[in-house]
Amino acid sequence: MKQITNIRKAVCTMANELKKEGYTLSQAFRKAWRRIKLSMKIRAVGTTAGNIQERLGFMKQFPVDTMQAELVREPESPFDKNAIKIVVHLRSINRKTVIGYVPRGLAAGLAAVIDAGVNVKAELLQILGGYSYKESYGCLLDITI
Repeated sequence: MKQITNIRKAVCTMANELKKEGYTLSQAFRKAWRRIKLSMKIRAVGTTAGNIQERLGFMKQFPVDTMQAELVREPESPFDKNAIKIVVHLRSINRKTVIGYVPRGLAAGLAAVIDAGVNVKAELLQILGGYSYKESYGCLLDITI
């Protein structure tokens, strides 16, 4: 019973954030339920900051199934109070690293859900890029609430 209460709480929280973005209440609730029922596939943003490109290039040599992704709230971020960083644990070498952030549009609703205490899981699906003429990497994640 506690699980269904948490899910409803997450839907309401996310719908309220979507309403603030300009959706009607009906549209907001439909979109929130869709996000909750289905897992969301996202591409991380902020992967060009600092040395994240080097980290992603290094991580590309490891199989994706040996990595574990985690979403961590970062409310003290100077850029966005709803920031959610993506931390990946490389189990084979026992290291953790930040590889980017959840896109701003989704982070507002997701931050409210995380702050409400609902468990949000992330799975790293793929590290993208790595072209020989231009070393540019990104990553694709699957988020489940």
